Amino acid sequence: MKKTIAVMALSTLFALPIAAQAQQAAAPATGTPTMMKAATTQAEFVTMAVSSNMFEIQSSRLALEKSENAEVKRFAQHMIDDHTKAGADLQAALAAGPKSDMPNRLDPKHERMLEELRAASGTQFNALYMQQQQAAHEEAIGLFQGYSMNGEAGPVKEFAAKTLPTLEMHQQMLGKVKAS
Repeated sequence: MKKTIAVMALSTLFALPIAAQAQQAAAPATGTPTMMKAATTQAEFVTMAVSSNMFEIQSSRLALEKSENAEVKRFAQHMIDDHTKAGADLQAALAAGPKSDMPNRLDPKHERMLEELRAASGTQFNALYMQQQQAAHEEAIGLFQGYSMNGEAGPVKEFAAKTLPTLEMHQQMLGKVKAS
């Protein structure tokens, strides 16, 4: 009996690294990583948050133009509205505290994602848009969560904490749109 338990325990111990590798291998293969580097300074956070926010708006405008799915279009309009407000809120936070430059272009990763969307059409577009939205929101939630807990104190950190629940709501909305 003791021998059987010991063998089972060892089997489980050896299986854990294999299961972890399998989980990593099951990650999306679209070239859109789901983890974003942690922002350690306000300038880093602002740069990453602005690019993410601009991607949300630009990709969602594209969805309004290219998608024929009413649910996708409703979701896209919601993203445009909420992320436009988030951009204005970030600008207000920057005006109230230490200054940081706000980029006016997408970073290379978000630019590539937008190009992929521009090249897609029909149901392929809808699937890619929703997949990219999922990945982008996972990244944004990690970024905002990390900065709201560990960022430099001030209005930008407060903005991150205040905006986080909206990003989490977007992720829940994504699940509902995908299910329909």
